[in-house]
Amino acid sequence: MGLKDFAGKWYGATVLLLAAAGVLWGILYGQPYIGEWKVKWEAKMLQERLERPYRQDKYGGKTPEETFDMFLDALRKEDIDLASKYFVLNKQEQWKKTLEEYKKQNLLADFLKEQVGVKEKWNKINQTAETIQEFSYEFELTNGAQADLEGQKLYLEAGTYKNSIIFNKNTATNIWKISVL
Repeated sequence: MGLKDFAGKWYGATVLLLAAAGVLWGILYGQPYIGEWKVKWEAKMLQERLERPYRQDKYGGKTPEETFDMFLDALRKEDIDLASKYFVLNKQEQWKKTLEEYKKQNLLADFLKEQVGVKEKWNKINQTAETIQEFSYEFELTNGAQADLEGQKLYLEAGTYKNSIIFNKNTATNIWKISVL
């Protein structure tokens, strides 16, 4: 047996010994590191899944006013699907149902006329953050009115009332969405 054969066997044995030591260390001491990596990876995947709809959202304008004009145009076309997409994501289904109900009851044209009037007289309130913009307006009821708010009957007496429309900026796409109407 020559020196080359002897060195080759020791080299192979050394590699196997180091590999076995690495596996043993991983079993004995590596679990916290592996567990921490797994938790971070799962958190990153969850965050990406939650942010995906916001990154893919393309419906809205560069300003709140532009978004509201797009919303009004969709109402003029009676495109309920499109009109509901100008709302923040978590309110789109609710508004789609509301607008479908307005259309079914032939109230969509009246709602559109009301919203056009709102935009003509709204006033921008100082924004509280770069991602929130509020517009205030007054409206007058000459006669009392009954309203159904989520199943609760409300009666409004004749008079002047103040209301607001609030927009939120989707920072992932830099578009404005209607939050409160």
